[in-house]
Amino acid sequence: MNSAATIVPADSLLKFSAACFERLGVSALDARITAENLIFANLRGVDSHGVIRLKIYTDRLRAGGFKANLHPRIVSEEASSALLDAGHGLGQVAGVEAMRLAIGKAQATGVAVVGVKNSNHFGAAAFYAIQAVERGMIGFAATNAGASMAPTGGREGRLGNNPVGIAVPAGKYPPLVLDMATGAVAWGKIFLAQQKHEKIPASWALDKHGVPTDDPNAAADHGLIQPFGGYKGYGLSLFIDILTGVLVGGGFSTRVKSLYQKLESPSDVAQTFAAIKIDSFLSRAEFCRRVEEIIDLMHSCPRAPGSDRIYVPGEIEHETEQRRKAEGIPINATLREELAGLAQDLHVLSPF
Repeated sequence: MNSAATIVPADSLLKFSAACFERLGVSALDARITAENLIFANLRGVDSHGVIRLKIYTDRLRAGGFKANLHPRIVSEEASSALLDAGHGLGQVAGVEAMRLAIGKAQATGVAVVGVKNSNHFGAAAFYAIQAVERGMIGFAATNAGASMAPTGGREGRLGNNPVGIAVPAGKYPPLVLDMATGAVAWGKIFLAQQKHEKIPASWALDKHGVPTDDPNAAADHGLIQPFGGYKGYGLSLFIDILTGVLVGGGFSTRVKSLYQKLESPSDVAQTFAAIKIDSFLSRAEFCRRVEEIIDLMHSCPRAPGSDRIYVPGEIEHETEQRRKAEGIPINATLREELAGLAQDLHVLSPF
């Protein structure tokens, strides 16, 4: 089997992904939103959250864990906050609606927070946070996930690899974007290592016995993600779970289902989105000037031996996005076969 990556135009992958969702009964608009989220991740080099997730999304749509065309409804609402019930529909659809609502409310009140319950996996958190930047605001998005990390000192999953995304306008520079999970790595990177038949760092995961492993297959076989920074990652994951699942009345801890297990069951994922209107604090122009200044201070820092360049959060992803928009997205051989099989199964035109 040829192990070389196949380069595919982003637009071809987008059309293919959307067509797969539409074939399973998702509306054209919702299919496009969900596909855009996956391709967004691939373009920025975050392949762990890109089309590697397409197969499991379609599997869950078929099994019933994802509900097609169920749109979020407002459960409660105030001037600067709202709670949505996603009805176990696609997480991307609920996320885009929640972020839109948060931005609209922040425009009027300065700061707004919107929670979502009964949701599902929503892909890359930065996808939502950046939508606030496009309106001249600071954006925030967080979600909980199925229990895949143990608390410090434990050996059973009690918390998800809960991610948070923050995006900030940066004037003449691309937006500052922090998109990180609280584990040492995303599950998608372990799955990529499986597909590439590569070992993983021993700091990434535990096997089913709670022992650090460099074997991605052992990690995937009822293993656990290790929190980054030990107890610090554990503590941050716990508080994200509180600010999402506990706060909005949704699933939390072991009540949240894994994306890859019990495909017929709703995941009970919970999410929180926020937008901050910069003009409520100081002019946007002055804010951006100050952000440019702090970026310049980072860039101008004397470099340590072996370091060729200092980056700020989101800079590598932005440059990767520009390159992949022009050159295409690399798809490894195993994923190529999986997607080609999905195309045949769903009678959708293959992107290869």
